[in-house]
Amino acid sequence: MKKNIKVLFIYPDFIDQTKHKKNIPGNYNEGIASMSAVLKQAGHSVNLYHQIYKPDENEFIEKIKEFNPDIIGISIRTSAMIYANEMIKWLDTAFPNIPIMAGMYHPSLAPDEVLAINGVDAICIGEGEYACLEFVDYFAVHGKLNLKTESFWVKDTDGTIHKNPIRPFIEDLDVLPFPDLDIFDYCNLYSNVYQNTAEVIVGRGCVYSCTYCANAELRNLYPNKKHYTRFRSPENAIQLLERVLEKDPKIKCFSFNDAILNVFEDWFYEFAELYKKRINKKYVCNLRVELINEKMVKVLADTGCYLVTIGIESGNEELRSKYLHRTMKNDHIIKVSHLLKNAGIIVNTYNIIGLPYETPALSLETIKLNAQMHTDNIILSYFHPYPQTKLREIAEEAGFIDGNINPNDLVKLRMPNYPRSDIIYFRYSFMKLIRQYRKIYKTMSGEQLEKTINRLDAKILSDKHPRKLIGIFRQKSHRINVFAKRTASRTLPGVYKMLRSIRDRKNANR
Repeated sequence: MKKNIKVLFIYPDFIDQTKHKKNIPGNYNEGIASMSAVLKQAGHSVNLYHQIYKPDENEFIEKIKEFNPDIIGISIRTSAMIYANEMIKWLDTAFPNIPIMAGMYHPSLAPDEVLAINGVDAICIGEGEYACLEFVDYFAVHGKLNLKTESFWVKDTDGTIHKNPIRPFIEDLDVLPFPDLDIFDYCNLYSNVYQNTAEVIVGRGCVYSCTYCANAELRNLYPNKKHYTRFRSPENAIQLLERVLEKDPKIKCFSFNDAILNVFEDWFYEFAELYKKRINKKYVCNLRVELINEKMVKVLADTGCYLVTIGIESGNEELRSKYLHRTMKNDHIIKVSHLLKNAGIIVNTYNIIGLPYETPALSLETIKLNAQMHTDNIILSYFHPYPQTKLREIAEEAGFIDGNINPNDLVKLRMPNYPRSDIIYFRYSFMKLIRQYRKIYKTMSGEQLEKTINRLDAKILSDKHPRKLIGIFRQKSHRINVFAKRTASRTLPGVYKMLRSIRDRKNANR
């Protein structure tokens, strides 16, 4: 007979800069919440070891003893691989008889690497709700691992790896139970506490194949990949939001973490209409710039959207099309940004610095595009060559990846035409330079504009400009600023929220 199994999920929810900060609230993880809901629905017990900082070995072992699990699942993103590796070794030494399964992006894209870690018994590839349930159910009945669970690669006692096929993903998301919010300290998550915002996901997948993103490779794992991009029905999605509000009534805003909320136009308009009638709260979302038109902007503003984030990544059309497979035109990007801002919607952009074949001059084009857009805020990331992505292959073929680089170095490529010191300079000067160019675009036109822009370009790109020294100084200043904000958010949350609110209002009225 099947017995109740105690499953423990470990979620390393920290980055290198925050690994020693013990009182920062954690973040929501949809995958864990959804798997927990399915396992609990089947009668199993589920706990979460939500690691908001990196524990030492003794603390880690004592915590595992408290949970006393029958089976452990660890969530591994690529940037947390180094920490997960260490913790798995601790588990293997202290609890050799507790099976360990790993899941999330890195195990799905680099399964051989993860299974090579001593202590990992199985990995789940792709979506894990019902694969994990089958795996746990079998263990509950037989007391051993199921070597034939679809979507699992399982290590046998003799070291043989059983590579099972990937099961089709769930096409109708309405059949899933709502995510288990109780597994988190939900009302005290970072966004809930400091922003009165609930992070939610109402769909899965993306129809696009941007080369820097693992989405295309994840999509290609499945036999039914044609229908990879899915959403809960508008009614079911609204019921999910209503459930979230019951859980945390102080929520004033929703943050939709879906890859692209407007990817299906008909779905979006039906959902937006229900949202205004039954939820009627502010929200933020990610949108695809090619899919935004005047009608959509009007609906967004009318239904409470106050901030959108759109992916730009690079301001150079040729690099963006050739290497990123993003073909939108700068003129359209600028037009859409102005439409959104004229409707009172804050515009944030995703940008990447240090892309393969990027140069300082091309980074400057990204800065100038943001300036012409009148971007309110930027989300700027160093390029990371994620496993199994097309852009990683391009970087490897070009010889830009050096295997001797420190894993904690955020600048991952070594390019002859874009030194590491220049990448750091542009990373920490990005917003300052946007403001400089924005002022020029606002106050000048014609020949005067062109001459002034060219003069500033030449100054920044000149060999005499002390980019290395400025980069070091601004990097240190940035770290001090981030530390001050985090300290304020922890010690004076009321003041911190008030300042954020003032900033958002200022941006909306700009």
